Order: sequence, then C-alpha cells, then structure tokens
Amino acid sequence: MVTMLQTCYISLAISLIIVIYLLAVRISLKSFEDPQRQRKFIRGTTEALIGWLVYVSVISVTGIFTATTFPPRIPLLLVAPAFLFFIYFFTKKKFKPIIENTLHSWPVYFQSFRIIVELLTWWQFINGILPQSVTFEGNNFDILIGLTAPLIAFFTFARPRIGKVPFIIWNIAGLAALCIVVGILMKHSYFMDNANLSILGRGFGDFPYTFLAGLFMPLAVFMHIFSLVKTYNATVE
Repeated sequence: MVTMLQTCYISLAISLIIVIYLLAVRISLKSFEDPQRQRKFIRGTTEALIGWLVYVSVISVTGIFTATTFPPRIPLLLVAPAFLFFIYFFTKKKFKPIIENTLHSWPVYFQSFRIIVELLTWWQFINGILPQSVTFEGNNFDILIGLTAPLIAFFTFARPRIGKVPFIIWNIAGLAALCIVVGILMKHSYFMDNANLSILGRGFGDFPYTFLAGLFMPLAVFMHIFSLVKTYNATVE
C-alpha cells in the first residue's frame, strides 16, 4: 500500500522532471537556430530525465539499497553516476549555449523545491525513518537555502540590490548545507555500531525514498554548479 508520504515523494519527483523538461524546451529554442538541433536536445533531455527516473525507481524496488555492507551502494549506484554526468555536462562545449541562454535567475528559483524536500524529510522523521538530526529541527540548514532562493534570485537579478559576491557565497553555503546532510545520512546508513539501527532498514533505502539521494540532492548540486559556472563565464568574458 502506497502511503501519503510515498505519494508526495513520487509527485515531487515527477513534477521536477516536468519543470526541467519545460525549461529545456524553452532554452533550446533560444540556444539553437537549427530546428534539428533543437529537437535533438529536447529528445536527449527527455530520454535522460525519464531514463534516470526509471533507473532509480527500478533499482530501488529490488531492495539493493537496504544493504549496510561496503561498498556503500547508494553513493556508488546513485550519487556517483549523477556526478559523472555533471562533469560531462559542464566540460562539453556543445552544452555551452545552454548555459549561456539560461536566465541566471532560473537555477536559483528552482532551488525553492528544497523547502518541500525538507518538509518531506521532517515527515520521514515523524514516521521513524530518519533521525531528527537530518531535519531542520536538527543539524539540517538546507531549508534556509530553499527559503532564501527566491529572495536571492530577485535581489541579484530581477531588482539588483546585492552584488555577485553574496550570490557566490549563497551558492557555496548551499553546497555546504548539502554536504552536512549527506554526512549525517552516511553516518546513520553505514557507520552504525549495530546494522539493525541503520536507516536503510527503516525505509530510507526503499523506493521512493531513494529519490532523496538519487534525484533531489543531485538536482540541488547541479543547480548550484550551474549558477557558479554561469557566473564565472560571465566574469571572464
């Protein structure tokens, strides 16, 4: 039986995929004059998004992520492939027009989704899946990044009131907040004295909660890197 919490996880994942697809369509129209290149980029984006969502879902259903043995499977099979894609995306010249023609504020506004993620994380704590330390009641400050994202985007780009330095600091702080959360989750997943106390066996390693490590966190990291790379490119040019 699918719970309301699981439904919210799935709904958020699908919603984010749809938003990224719509943004990709709009950006491709600005980035490429050739209709064929536009269609190719949109098709590739669609296949990548759906393929990743299916991959995370299918591999999670198998129960492979509930194991507490080393090597840690969530970082190896979910996080590492996502980060390899980041390297590919930001080092390939063919994606440079995409970065250039994306409004600087879009990746920042997108970070607001982290408010919902933190509410879902808190809900998981209430249900005994995650420890309090990984929520905004504990050592997780990620919700502050989500709450300030619209303000940072507005006062940096729409109605400039702050400079690029605070914007860069905000992005670095966002990455640091994610690192703290990842560290807490790793500790409670793979470094427990008693494996029976691992959060992996309490649901964190099950579908659809693996979207936290396999989709939501990578998206947040990607948007921060996107913002920093775009800012750097604008500076050197």
